[in-house]
Amino acid sequence: MKTVPSLGTSASRPFHSMTAHVAPVLRVLIPGTASIVREKNARPVSLHLTRGEVHRLDRTDGVLEIQVLDGVVWLTTTPADGDRQLRATDRFSPAAAWPIVFEALQDASVLLLR
Repeated sequence: MKTVPSLGTSASRPFHSMTAHVAPVLRVLIPGTASIVREKNARPVSLHLTRGEVHRLDRTDGVLEIQVLDGVVWLTTTPADGDRQLRATDRFSPAAAWPIVFEALQDASVLLLR
């Protein structure tokens, strides 16, 4: 076990892996999914999508709004409420339409607000 100096003292204390003390806010985003852990005081999640990349969001992901920062994104909901093309500065609030599937029609940056 490593030891590191305590802050503000010359004494040493055991050092364990950071993961033992810090809970991750996000799980890894796997192409085709957007697995987001919903946590108290969650911050927006920024995604960079390459052309053709597809993501799915469920109600449990806690997303209140999708904002396109640049590029073009195709978006659809269930039950079908019509497809949408979102461009830079466009926003979409899901309300009761879940799940949501979106695909980058060209490279795009998307902000998921929670």
